[in-house]
Amino acid sequence: MRWPKVIIGTKFAVVLVIGVMCTLVLSVFWQGSTAVVSQFENRYVVMLDPGHGGYDPGAVTSQGVYEKSINLQIAQKVKEMLLPSGIEVFLTREEDTDYVPNGVKGKTTKKHIDLNHRIEMAKEEKADVFVSLHVNATATGQNSGAETFYHYKSESGKRLAELIQQEMIKITGMNRRIAKPGDFYIIKNTSMPAVIVEVGYLSSVKEQRKLQQSWYQEQLSRAIAKGIANYFELP
Repeated sequence: MRWPKVIIGTKFAVVLVIGVMCTLVLSVFWQGSTAVVSQFENRYVVMLDPGHGGYDPGAVTSQGVYEKSINLQIAQKVKEMLLPSGIEVFLTREEDTDYVPNGVKGKTTKKHIDLNHRIEMAKEEKADVFVSLHVNATATGQNSGAETFYHYKSESGKRLAELIQQEMIKITGMNRRIAKPGDFYIIKNTSMPAVIVEVGYLSSVKEQRKLQQSWYQEQLSRAIAKGIANYFELP
């Protein structure tokens, strides 16, 4: 008379085990789904703008060193450093190009067309911040060091600029400048917090040599990436 009871008990145990396993699978699936949702909720998008490009070389040295090339090299390095943090990064240009249609004349007109296209790219990607990368130059050649600018009406832009500049001045030998307000076209017309980072001076003979070196570009890129990550309060 006990056999039927044992069989019923075994069936019950099997059903119970299967039920527990299904619950665990559903639990893992649900937690995974929650993690994915959470990741999208905390999605951060950065638009990096390697200044100049194409017809516009930016600053040029007598040795033929172009600002536009250094800007792109640093932007690519910053992108690589930001990706592990989960930040989605876009570049306004991935090569030596501009966004001015053929036949357009006038220096200011061409510049505004090019900059407006970059601004629209940031809007389309719903970027949280816009970071334009440049190299400075002066006629005297006496200036050196990094500078970061924000639009004077943007508190968020100011905070981003300050966080980047705080990291830049940690680089050995860097001038200890503070972030500065400005009224530049690119940071004035963006709908998100925007900054211009001048990573150094091509007109400085000493700094020009460093700016062409990969090891120094990596130091600059790491500082910029760290400043951006700090803005989003990421590790």
